[in-house]
Amino acid sequence: MITLDQLSSLGIGTSRAASLGSRLSSDFFAGFLRLASEQGVNLIDTADFYGSGDSERLIAKTLSATGLPFFVVTKAGLPCVHTPGWLSPLNQIGKKLKQRAGAKSNYTASYLIESVQKSNNRLRVEAADALLLHEPTWDDIADADSWDGLAKIRQQGLARYTGVSSNDYRVVEEGIRSGQVQLVQTATAWQADGTYSIPDLCQKHNIPVIGNQALRPYKSLQEKFKQHETAIHQLDGLATMSLPQFLLASLLADKKVNTVLFGTSNLTHLAHNIASLRYVAALAPSLSRLNQLLS
Repeated sequence: MITLDQLSSLGIGTSRAASLGSRLSSDFFAGFLRLASEQGVNLIDTADFYGSGDSERLIAKTLSATGLPFFVVTKAGLPCVHTPGWLSPLNQIGKKLKQRAGAKSNYTASYLIESVQKSNNRLRVEAADALLLHEPTWDDIADADSWDGLAKIRQQGLARYTGVSSNDYRVVEEGIRSGQVQLVQTATAWQADGTYSIPDLCQKHNIPVIGNQALRPYKSLQEKFKQHETAIHQLDGLATMSLPQFLLASLLADKKVNTVLFGTSNLTHLAHNIASLRYVAALAPSLSRLNQLLS
């Protein structure tokens, strides 16, 4: 059983793995996770919102068939539609209709407990490895009993760890204060000034951080990285580093996050992104120079 201090430096995001138009077959996903596991990756990130539960079903089927050891983070709170498994393709259409009708997120204790029970059924587990509130803002939870819900979830053995996935500093701060947050996920992409307020808060309280949206700056940095590519590759240990590898490895070198998420359905991209780990140590002493070049 994988614990928080054993989580890999990279994790696999599955927001599109079971979505309409980008659904992966179970055979392909098995090969995908097998390659990741062989390279030391042991974290999968999902949510009841992803594919309206079909992402969780795909993960359960694949892990059951392969026996691969993964720590699965799931999330709850965003509006979803969940019909029985054989009708699951209709869920994503229903979810979109529900959103257009103005359905709001729900972070009440009763809803969270019901959601994690359904997620556990889809994941075929008695207890989720981790259940996070999915993208709440302060307005979403100010009058909700969300933290009580997370406490009850752990008390009832429905999740081993609880936490929050949010970019709202106040939400994370209050969650840590409540004592119900053992894990935080937040957007943490490369920044020239190195400003990451939520990871700094978590580091202060020894809360592990999963960084998402790490590849978000790719398009805006493409031209500048190419412009300075020769100078970058002349730095010690960085001779073949690509821009995606820099974006992933720089967050780990900066020690702002414990795990960096990325999503892909391409085996070549998967192997390439995992290879970013070879640059973490070399990046640490060169970060200030790279920040100057790319800012």
